[in-house]
Amino acid sequence: MTAEAKTTCLYAKYLLQSTGHPTNRGKTTLTSPQRQRALTWRVLSIFAITAPINCYFLIQMELVRYTFPTWVVPLSNVIFILTAVMIINAIIRLLKSSFALRQGELLLLYVTLSFATTLAGCDVLQAILSVLGHGYWFATEENEWRTLFWHHLPQWLTVSDRDALRGYYQGESSLYLPLHLRTWLPVVGAWLLLFAVIAFIFLCLNTILRRQWTHRERLTFPVIQLPFAMTNPTSGFFRNKRMWIGFAIAAGISLFNGLSHLYPVLPNIPVTRRFFRFHDPPFSYYGTIITAFYPFAIGIMFLMPLDVLFSTTFFYFLYRNEVALSRAIGWSSIPRFPYLNEQTVGAFVGLCLFFAWTGKRHFKAILQSALPSRGREPPPEQHDEPMPYRVAVWGFVIGILLFAFLLYKAGMEPWLALTFAVLFLITPLVTTRIRAESGIFVHAYHHQAPRYILSTVLGTHRLGAQNLTALSVCFFNRDYRPQQMPHQLEAFKIAELANINQRRMLLTIVIATIFGGLVAFWVQLHLYYQFGADSGYYGPWALGYGRQYFQRLTNWITYPLGTDWLGVIFMGIGFTVMMILTYLRVKFFWLPLHPLGYVMASNQEMSDLWIPLLIALTLKWIILRHGGIQSYRRVIPFFLGLVLGDYLMGSTWSLLNILLNTTMYQFYP
Repeated sequence: MTAEAKTTCLYAKYLLQSTGHPTNRGKTTLTSPQRQRALTWRVLSIFAITAPINCYFLIQMELVRYTFPTWVVPLSNVIFILTAVMIINAIIRLLKSSFALRQGELLLLYVTLSFATTLAGCDVLQAILSVLGHGYWFATEENEWRTLFWHHLPQWLTVSDRDALRGYYQGESSLYLPLHLRTWLPVVGAWLLLFAVIAFIFLCLNTILRRQWTHRERLTFPVIQLPFAMTNPTSGFFRNKRMWIGFAIAAGISLFNGLSHLYPVLPNIPVTRRFFRFHDPPFSYYGTIITAFYPFAIGIMFLMPLDVLFSTTFFYFLYRNEVALSRAIGWSSIPRFPYLNEQTVGAFVGLCLFFAWTGKRHFKAILQSALPSRGREPPPEQHDEPMPYRVAVWGFVIGILLFAFLLYKAGMEPWLALTFAVLFLITPLVTTRIRAESGIFVHAYHHQAPRYILSTVLGTHRLGAQNLTALSVCFFNRDYRPQQMPHQLEAFKIAELANINQRRMLLTIVIATIFGGLVAFWVQLHLYYQFGADSGYYGPWALGYGRQYFQRLTNWITYPLGTDWLGVIFMGIGFTVMMILTYLRVKFFWLPLHPLGYVMASNQEMSDLWIPLLIALTLKWIILRHGGIQSYRRVIPFFLGLVLGDYLMGSTWSLLNILLNTTMYQFYP
């Protein structure tokens, strides 16, 4: 194993050693050979009870109080619910141990709630519901939407009945009126079908990728380490003094800041973001500078590989200095320089090609097993996969074609529908890899969506009004923050670590996706009809997504543009830089410039996180440099404690915010 692989596997080794199972030839086994019984009626019952409550909490926090738990992973609200269930479970174990939930059941509860949260999050169904009736309800003679695109809106994916929309936007009504149910049920069913097809495509793709990424490349999945350590009964996580020190520091800061918010006479510890803008050069060239010292961010970033931390820091400061330099020398004719979003698109494409090249033997074997051939035995390892490789390959192909057909029915031309279906997979694939290898907890890649790629490469004039309307309605994910594909692969890794049957985990994902989507639609529609999306009760994003999308659609149609050749050139630059970085990565493994750092630095949220990134990089380098691997292993519980303490105390303030209907301290953003 290379030096880099040893570094990235440190925490996995820590977990293996902390289980306490007997060794075999110097290697510890994580679980007993017997499979854990995890998918039980108890787990499903708890999930069915907590999912609507969880969705209500998300709506209150993200749409009413404008703070966003779904932006970061592991999801703070899910960790809070998991902790509450574990406390109750500990009491039950004292009374009668046979009734207590086992580790596998707790992990499946974490998985199901994570999927329900991603669907109900700000960038998925909250954004979609903001679009469904917006084009009809807010159409006026002045904006001319009736003539611009009304006839292009897909009827089966939008709501045009103004009588049904009146209660939705004005409130003081009920979802359960016959007219409202007749109007919404077909539309909700259509969107659930689209999300089911997307989830199936992701399941097939993750089945194809899983063994290559988890076994051959040994990615460490840092995001799942906290829930796994919490639920592992033999890890000693809650008996570790270093964990409690980290927990006390983070929870103490959040508690003190919460009290300071209630009693302003108390000072505040400035860990949340602050905005600074300088008026004199050279600092004025950098624009707004944001500072933040989130304890949970430092804790999660500490688990990232050292070279990824360094590379992300290096490229982030490179980007900021490029922007400052362009302002200093007066390049006002190139306002988007250095075309960071376009560079990232090209880099994403390069990364996908690199993944295909590094796993070419694995993918070739999978394709051979999927094709009919006499006398050829299927690969023995596929019996441990979520589905047979043949099902995964052909399911992926059929899923893409079905997805493209649904897009065609939504108004896209056939060539565009198929192109969109393929382009749509690029960002989820890359963010899944980023989560699996580096463990970065936020990934906001708004301008890497297919609609921006297509409008840059082809131009809005060539696409036409019908295609542009379909692109505006069928966006599926606004910023790629909460999405299904990374959670699916992490769920399969959890199943592997906890010795849970992969087929049972796949069934769990299907149940969580379908039920979570239904609950998310139900809770949000119920609340909108009760309070009104346009009544002032909700914050700006209850209508903001629809306003943003239809205003942009109006501009696209009214002022059509051709190909943005400068943007295409910078896409090529991003692709070229990524190819160079991947080549250097293969030839010189000791080089600290990691390809993922190039795209992670372009993350829209990195402007909030550069200080935690620097702190984590400095602390990890010092510990590895002067204390070695053993010291690194010993301090990991401390940083996990930072995450847990910040999450639990911060979620407590958020819960009090809702229960007392007053303004409380918010730990993020």
